[in-house]
Amino acid sequence: MKFQALILSLQELNTATPNDPERFLMEDGLTELLDGIYRYSVQIINLDMFHANTPEKVSAILSLHQLHPENCLLLAATSQTLSLAKALGIASIGYQNPALPPQKLSGALMVVEGFGDADFYFLERMYQRFHGIPWTVIETGRCLLREQTLGDLDAMYQIYQGRSIAKYIEPLHEDREKEEEYTKAYIQNMYAFYGYGMWAAVEKATGRIIGKAGLNNRELHGKPSLELGYLIGEAYQGQGFATELCGGILQFAKEATEFEEIHCLIEKGNEISVHLAEKLGFRWQERLKIQGRDMQRYTKPLQF
Repeated sequence: MKFQALILSLQELNTATPNDPERFLMEDGLTELLDGIYRYSVQIINLDMFHANTPEKVSAILSLHQLHPENCLLLAATSQTLSLAKALGIASIGYQNPALPPQKLSGALMVVEGFGDADFYFLERMYQRFHGIPWTVIETGRCLLREQTLGDLDAMYQIYQGRSIAKYIEPLHEDREKEEEYTKAYIQNMYAFYGYGMWAAVEKATGRIIGKAGLNNRELHGKPSLELGYLIGEAYQGQGFATELCGGILQFAKEATEFEEIHCLIEKGNEISVHLAEKLGFRWQERLKIQGRDMQRYTKPLQF
């Protein structure tokens, strides 16, 4: 499944008002976005050219261009156009065009007020979110960090069997169905709402899952806080993977979150994790109890 076409009505993206000397204007960010996506072999289907205002007409246009609804993303500034996406099962983004009367735009994956930061990858990620395709968030020299899927559970259960893992990490549910329910809820809520979480760590050379790593939300002393977490399977330990992955995560946290600092919460006796935290620039802060466990908190600034 691949994002191949962007469907839109240029007329309803028109931001010109009766007082504007030009009859047609688009926000600069949107103009740049449309100019830039051609290099990724994405077609732009302008509904205005075909007077396509019904699902049947849109379906006929897609057939004409040898496209299927599941390969498209629709950008709509009116509720009427957005309803076409719903009828055909097309992923959609809403745009609050200031030149139009207010629109509900319900059913869109996201409603935006501007396109200053939008690019091909933004559109692709919205398309992937609609179809449940996991995002690849971070790439390091040897690994990818991507969103977890239910298909990862076999590998995760195997990784959690390691003795060093069981010593400091809460086990997965013995009941596989409960773990699947938890994972499904995590995917639907954590990633979509926060844009981060614990990701699957995949070795690029083999495609194998070697563990997981990422960011957790914590409340520390009554304050929302960000925690770095990682888990590397025993077969891949001692090869620098944790350092490599955590370095990528710290850079992501600095650029993509608004937290001023990040924490490592390490159980007493886990000297390997203490060594890694110090190597990454974390500094010891305090001892504390978390769910009955003796933990140490290490902290690193993110913003300077």
